[in-house]
Amino acid sequence: MNEESSPPLAESVSRAISSEGDGSELRTALSSPNPLIRQEGLEACTRVIEADIHAIEPYLDQVVEHANDDDITVALRTLEILDTIVDENPAMLEGELSPLVEGLNTEHANVQSRGGRLLARLVVDRPGFLIPHVRGIVEALEATELDSRPRQFNELTGDPVTRQALQEHEETERKRRISSRRTLINVVVAVAETEPRSVSGAVDGLAELLDDTDPAVVGGAVDALGEIAARDPSAVVPVRRRLLDCLDHGRTVVRARAVRALGRLDDDRSIPKLRSIAESDDDEDVRELAAETADFLSSGS
Repeated sequence: MNEESSPPLAESVSRAISSEGDGSELRTALSSPNPLIRQEGLEACTRVIEADIHAIEPYLDQVVEHANDDDITVALRTLEILDTIVDENPAMLEGELSPLVEGLNTEHANVQSRGGRLLARLVVDRPGFLIPHVRGIVEALEATELDSRPRQFNELTGDPVTRQALQEHEETERKRRISSRRTLINVVVAVAETEPRSVSGAVDGLAELLDDTDPAVVGGAVDALGEIAARDPSAVVPVRRRLLDCLDHGRTVVRARAVRALGRLDDDRSIPKLRSIAESDDDEDVRELAAETADFLSSGS
């Protein structure tokens, strides 16, 4: 670039902000229909944050919108910026998370993964920020459930090398999706542990996750329902039968968690099924836990 040419957009925008300009150039870049210009706007935001993180506050709502951008590069760049904010001043994100949560329902597993990790970091110290978004996170989990079997490419191509490359890519994406969904259900459980009554509105969505193909997601949904039941049993009673069905789940850990959740629900109508599990379950620990829970419920009836 010669001395007479214009500086890159990101540089000129960040200079304008640092010299107390009105920010119109940055807002124009962030709202551009051209994803390359939006990227330049986000790069300018990065430079602004490096100089003074508080200087980005007037533009933060517009920045966060791009966590749900149609362009994957723009979305990931936005999440990088939000990661920096979580590191340096997480309080700035209070009330600003809706676009990020909306962006979790995406076909791009890496966007969901990055967004999930950001929420997992935030929930440790600021669980209250996520209370309004539990239902949205649960909806994203429902919308991105994996098929029970990985996709096969035999009919797509006859070339074994191409088929193997496609299969390996599919497996990588599948693993990333599994990891991101497990992170998200753990975020929901963390919020439920902190403020169980506040997430009672997500009970129906959590009940739908009890049929998920991933046992880890099922177990997390059971745990979240158990946390809600301990403080607000009336909210969980309508899905009690769905919890009872989990006593027949193929995974031992899910059955054990379901026993605990039913104990916290404190509904004596669960006693007959628990007695049956106490006599017939394949796992000794589950049998003992079911018997103890049935006795507990009987003593209170």
